[in-house]
Amino acid sequence: MKNLFRFSLVILSVLMVNVAKADDMELLVKVAKENNKWVSFITNESQNIDLTLYSATDEVLYEQRLKTVSNKFKTYDLSALPVGLYTLKMESPLKTVTYQINITADSAIVAVPVVKLFKKPSLAKENDVVTLNLNGVAEGEVQVDIYNEFNEKLHEDVYTNEAKVIKKYDVSRTPSRQLTFVVRTANQEFSETIKL
Repeated sequence: MKNLFRFSLVILSVLMVNVAKADDMELLVKVAKENNKWVSFITNESQNIDLTLYSATDEVLYEQRLKTVSNKFKTYDLSALPVGLYTLKMESPLKTVTYQINITADSAIVAVPVVKLFKKPSLAKENDVVTLNLNGVAEGEVQVDIYNEFNEKLHEDVYTNEAKVIKKYDVSRTPSRQLTFVVRTANQEFSETIKL
């Protein structure tokens, strides 16, 4: 009984360490068990992730859109893949995380990830004012369109070379129950809906 209790404590400690690591990173990918070809990932928040596995020649071998749940493991068996180098790319709305995976005869080896963060405008509502912070999303022209819940355009602005600007919108007089802000730059588009 003592051995079972000790074993349970060791397993619990290992699980707690894994969860603590996941809290520090948005996405954590690791080999599920030693000497096998199973790969697991965990995320510290619920989000949509586009997962794509590429061959060494950039051929798409597998892709899936996932709705992840906080601190839940998702495991993939890579044993059907031949020996070689592969790339696992995981894209969320704010970042792309890329892992190189080396499949050997008896295991999978996951390299340190390459993380690319995306700048995204932020919206905040306080009382009857919605504040749009462009957060330096682009150099050059930025277009902001505001739509009501019926997809009718209520307002539009174009800012030139003001990508770091903060704009405030008074929404006290609108009869709308929600507003959708669409921000367009030369190469990106962001949208977010604010309930009033």
